Amino acid sequence: MPQQAPDSGRSSPPLTRDQLLVTAGVMAALAVAALDSTVVGTAMPTIIGQLGGLSEYSWVFSGYLLAATTTVPLYAKLADVHGRKPIFLVGIALFVGGSALCGLSHSMLELILFRTLQGLGAGAVQPIAYTIVGDIFDPLRRARMQGYFSGVWGISAIIGPAIGGVITQTVGWPWVFEVNLPVGLVAAIIIGLCFHERFERQPHRLDWAGAVLLTAGVALLLFTFAEAGDVFGWLSLPFLAILAASILLLAGFVAVERRSAEPIVDLSLLRDPLIGAGLAITTLAGIVMYGVLTYVPPLIQGVQGGSPVEAGAAVAAMSIGWPVGSVVGGRALIRWGGRPVVLAGTVLLVVGTVVLTQLVRFDALWVAMAGAGITGLGMGLASTTILVVVQSAVDWAQRGVVTGLVQFSRTIGGAVGIGLMGGILTAFVGSATSLILDPVRSASLDPAVLAGARRDLSTGLFWIFVILAVAAALSLVAAVRSMPAVRIDSGPLAEAGRPDGSVAADRAPAADRAG
Repeated sequence: MPQQAPDSGRSSPPLTRDQLLVTAGVMAALAVAALDSTVVGTAMPTIIGQLGGLSEYSWVFSGYLLAATTTVPLYAKLADVHGRKPIFLVGIALFVGGSALCGLSHSMLELILFRTLQGLGAGAVQPIAYTIVGDIFDPLRRARMQGYFSGVWGISAIIGPAIGGVITQTVGWPWVFEVNLPVGLVAAIIIGLCFHERFERQPHRLDWAGAVLLTAGVALLLFTFAEAGDVFGWLSLPFLAILAASILLLAGFVAVERRSAEPIVDLSLLRDPLIGAGLAITTLAGIVMYGVLTYVPPLIQGVQGGSPVEAGAAVAAMSIGWPVGSVVGGRALIRWGGRPVVLAGTVLLVVGTVVLTQLVRFDALWVAMAGAGITGLGMGLASTTILVVVQSAVDWAQRGVVTGLVQFSRTIGGAVGIGLMGGILTAFVGSATSLILDPVRSASLDPAVLAGARRDLSTGLFWIFVILAVAAALSLVAAVRSMPAVRIDSGPLAEAGRPDGSVAADRAPAADRAG
């Protein structure tokens, strides 16, 4: 792709043909990843009915999440070492191949294994897609375009359950997975033909010890909070032993990275005020985001007696608010700089979560939709801004790593936060949750028993939303205290090209920090 000149004003040159095609390829990849994350849930009851294995239900999702999360830093480093295209294509191949095999599954064990293979591909697709966006657009254009990419994700997440239901009821549940094949292949072909990388390949020694320690530590940490707490008890000796083991593995990773000549994660990046603050805010925002997605539906259905459609509408409000916030945030970033936009986003996170704490008082769907929508608007403002300015703060050789860290920190924050909140909710409700949420079994309960269980669930969820409000407030505090003033429309050019000085994607001006 031709190099663009630095932006000296408020506008960017027209998009080239290759930029348009690569944008379409990236959007297709993001769409298929987003669809896969939502269509599967709709099909799972039918899948269980045909394959059995209700006890392994959670591992269909947990295996995917573990694989997709733990591999992000490794893929990000490989993308910086070997280029974006080959790693992205490997990720697409694993994702599409896993999808095809999922549709051919004859047992729940096979489905879990193939979903994990899908996750291995998904760990590359999303972060490298956003890294490619960082490569082909200058920061001004990148800020404007992020809203569209977030919109693709949001729309795909909204329509995913409906598509999953239609496919399952018509052609059968295997096609919920097989539908990924044509879209994934189109994305791979476009990126393979139209995204041109030119850089001098140099010998590298990948830090495999660090990669193994990080992957094992994060996998064990996610297992600790997603499964071990429920299986062994949150204060039991096995739970504490597994938690201690995960901490020791991650401590070993840090020790190895400090001595490594080419670390998987350059820990010095975390000392950069902009990157460190951005990751801290993103981690706390991840707790809020995943918390809303996880705990608003049981309140709508279990406490207020709403339908799954109403619960889906409440969650969809967040998916609508996010792309709107991204579009607004991208333009506000250009005009006012990063700090005020991130502050506005974190303020909205606080407002949205505070509104959600009132759900136990107001039995109204619009309250849930308002809280989720405001929270999504705040996520769009803060997340888009942080991603753009962090990508603009480093050169090409580190852009993959920092993009992966942004995605990684949000997922880790959400996964650990959900695990802890799940333990708190269980302490309030116990085993009654499944009875309340099952429309058939709840109808057979004694009205007094049902009312008492709903009160317990309401109390537990109230404290969950209080925790989300606290996490949102902490993200605001982190933004106020740590987020530096930063602009992307002025300042010197960063050396964001390839080592040989040739640039296939556009070179990006470094974020110009003030104050």
